[in-house]
Parts: sequence; C-alpha cells; structure tokens
Amino acid sequence: MSDGDDLTIARHLVHRLQGLGVTEGFGIVGDFVLKFVGAVEAEGFPILTTADEQGAGFAADAYARVRGFGVAFCTYGVGGLKLANAAAGAWAEQVPLLIVSGAPGVAERERDPMLHHRVKDFDTQLRVFEDLTCAQAVLTSVHSAADEIDRVISHMLAEQRPGYIEVPRDMVGHVIEAPDGGLDPHLPPVDQESLRHAVDDVLDHLRQARTAAIHAGALVDRRNVADALFRVATQAGIPVATSSLGRGVFPERHDLGLGVYLGALSPERIVRRVEDADVLLSVGVLQTDLTLGAFTAHIDHEKYILATDTDVTVGYRTYRDVPLWAFLPALADALAGESLTIDHTPFETHEPFIPTDDPVSVSDVVHGIEVHLDERHALLLDPGEALFSAVDMRVPTYAHASAYYATMGYAVPGALGVGKADPGRRPVVVVGDGAFIMTALEAATCAFHQVPAIIIVLDNSGYGTQRPILDGPFNDIPPIAADRLIEAFGTGRGFDVTTRAELHAALQNAVNYDGLCILRVHIPRDARSAALERLGEALRARA
Repeated sequence: MSDGDDLTIARHLVHRLQGLGVTEGFGIVGDFVLKFVGAVEAEGFPILTTADEQGAGFAADAYARVRGFGVAFCTYGVGGLKLANAAAGAWAEQVPLLIVSGAPGVAERERDPMLHHRVKDFDTQLRVFEDLTCAQAVLTSVHSAADEIDRVISHMLAEQRPGYIEVPRDMVGHVIEAPDGGLDPHLPPVDQESLRHAVDDVLDHLRQARTAAIHAGALVDRRNVADALFRVATQAGIPVATSSLGRGVFPERHDLGLGVYLGALSPERIVRRVEDADVLLSVGVLQTDLTLGAFTAHIDHEKYILATDTDVTVGYRTYRDVPLWAFLPALADALAGESLTIDHTPFETHEPFIPTDDPVSVSDVVHGIEVHLDERHALLLDPGEALFSAVDMRVPTYAHASAYYATMGYAVPGALGVGKADPGRRPVVVVGDGAFIMTALEAATCAFHQVPAIIIVLDNSGYGTQRPILDGPFNDIPPIAADRLIEAFGTGRGFDVTTRAELHAALQNAVNYDGLCILRVHIPRDARSAALERLGEALRARA
C-alpha cells in the first residue's frame, strides 16, 4: 500500500492531467470505481458528479474543446457502456476525451465468477472501446501502469482522438514504478522540402487572386494554430468563414469574419463570398456531409486549396507530409513580406432587435441571441434547428456543437464542461425540446456546480428537424414545461416566452441574472429556419 510520496496510479494520472491544464473531471461513481475516485480526489483533482454517465462524457468532451483535453470517470459495465456514445462522438469530431473506468479486481477475476455489471466476459467493455478510441490500457501491473497511462495520453494528443484506461479496483492502493520517460505525442510528420513548395504554390495563387476566402475548421483549434490563422487572414486581408465544428477559430465579428459556411444551408451572402472566390483556402475542415451542408457545397477544385491534418492539396497537386501544424505558421511567416490586394467589403453588423407582440419565429430567436450576447458568453448548440438556424448568427466568441456526429442532448451537459473550462465566460445553450428532454437534468448539475448557464429551449412540440424529411406521430414527444424545472431544482429563473417582446425581456433578464436560467420559447409546430428548409430539401433528394 502507498503513503507519503509513493507513486500510485491515481497520483501519476493526476500529475499528467494537471500538466495538460486539466483541473477537474466529470463522472458518476459506482463500487468498481469508488475507491479510485476517492484516491484521485485525495490528490486534489475533483470529480464533478453529473446526472448520468453520458452527461459526464459530453461535459468532458466540451471541456476538452476549450482546454485541449478532458476526462470522464465511470464504473464498470453499466457506467462505461453509457459512455460509448460520448466516445463515439469524440472520435468522429477528433476530441481528446479520456475515459477512465473502474473494473473488477485482478484477483476477483480468477475462476471466471459472474460478478455484477459484467457482460459476456471481463474484456467485453475493453473490446467495445477498442473500436471507439485510439489507445487503450488495462492497468494490471505495477511495473507498467505509469508507462501505459503515458502511452494512452500520448496517442490521444498525437491523434486528437479519445482514449480509454481501465483500472481494476485492487490496483488502486499499490505503489507503482515510475515511468521510463514523459509524454511523447508524435505530431504528424513534416517534409520540409514539400512544405516549402506548398507554401510557394499557395503564395503564387494568392498573388494572382482578386478575391479569396478561407474556410477554417476544428483542426485549427485542435492543433493550436488559431494565432497563425489570424496572422494569415489579417496580413493578406482574406475574409474567413468557419465550419460548424470550428466556430471560434477566427472571430466572426471581426471585419474579416464571414460567419459559418455550411454549403447551401448558409445565407446567400456567405455562400457567394466563399464559392465565388478566385482562391478558396480550406484549413483544418473535416469534410463531412453535415459540415458541408449535406454535400451541397459547390467548390471549383481548380481554385481550391485544401490543408488537412497531414497534407496540402493545391488544385490537383498534393504535397504529402505537410501537416496543418507546420503549414499555417509557415504560410503566415511567408505572407509577412507580401503586399496582396484582396477585395473584401465587411458585412454590416446586426440590426437592433425590435420587441413586438408578434409570435416568436426561429429567426427571431437567432436575432435576439446575436443582439444580447457579447464576449462574456459562449454558445453551445444542440443538433437540429438549434444548430442549423445559427448559421445566420455571428457569434461573439465561440460555439461548440456535436455538428458532425450529431448526437442529441449534447449541449446542456456540454455547458457544464465549458463553464468549468472557461469560467470567465457564461455558457448559453440553444436546444430543441426533443433534445432537451434527453439530458434536461444536467441543467441542475450546472447549477449545483456553480455554472450559471442560460438554456434556451426551442419548443415546437417534437422532433422538428425530422418533419421536413418525413412527418408522422413518431416525431411527437411528451410536452414539458421547461421553464418550470427551476422550481424542482430549487434555484434559478424560468421564462415562458411566446412573443418577441417576451423574448427580448427574457434575454435581458437572463443576461443580467447570475444564476441558472431556462427560457421555454414557443415556436409554431411547422415553423423552421431557412437553413433547415434547405437541409430538408437536400436530404429528401438524397433519400
């Protein structure tokens, strides 16, 4: 057993997490992880309890998008398998989310007993996560435990993917051997000659261009090159649109900010600036159906420059081993000596919100949020109307969403993660009523952990995203008076909103109140944003 300065699994893991800037985790205890959570908290690393394990995973995922790494703790079987969906989302959207699961002890597994929470055999949960994470470890040896922790974290940082660590409960108190080295995340390799040729090729295109645009994605943030992106844009005067997964990698309210490019879902003014540009530079964008508007993006590949996590393609020429982390800073340095003339007229700022007694539309909610939010706020958008309608909004800081994997219920627990990772900003959630009922109790978790989230529920009595594709009773859900949940929680304020005037007042009051706020905004059943109409048309055509 350990004492004093002896190295244990908990002590080593906490040391590594804190070294990455991670100061808390999220999770729910159970008997197989209870002792380990106690040991972790004894090392000064709090585990914030959530209402459900999936909520812990979503909170840790959102935390990782802000801090660069996040961790969720769970018990074996019933807890770990609930986190499979969060791990899948983190894999799809390249988020370094670490899942730490307790497990039956090594000695307990002798003679193959039927212990509770077990499925098939003792490695079933491990095999599930082998498909959902980039690295896994079961810490069964005091000789290798520290090195195994370092191996998993190193792979996660290198690949920007989730990882999995399983801790048998009889290993918790053991003294373990010190690791052989430190974390060793191998970034995608760079070929210096290819890098030089790629930068020269891109510069040649920009010198000849009258108009240009940048489409920036989530990997700009994951690879910590947002500063280089800003230098490229401002030195060359190139306007920037972001992907729905990358909102915040460039300030949308900057004169060069265009907002979100999402193919045909975006406003026409953004589509024209992006698709009609003489040169379009795509940096760190995950080329998915949803981030490209159900593949409605119309890009001329002869004018297209694609910078991925590993390569740069200029037209039909690909430069291998030119990763984003090296390319963007090199391009910024090269542009420092250039004098380019790129045409760009900044978009006009939003118009004032006029409160009236008219019923609330989706566009009213988007307009109201854009007017009332500022640099003190961060947005979380749930899949569906909340996500798609926001393409008409230029956010003040950043907006996180499950914008590709599109798992409903992400945003409310995500607010807890953002509130803890970025305590200087208040999380504002936009969520449909269908997604809200999936994780609504995590609103109480936010209040319990002193995160004063503002939650805006778009209540259109069901799954409004599906209705344009195919309507039927399967899209109807039980009604819930979301604004009255604060009575059950015993804290916060609720607002029942039916008119533009009530929306204006509710947003003003919520922004000025330092506590949990839930706005139930009644939207007509058949109301939907122009973006959702366009998406529905695209999906119907594909179906």
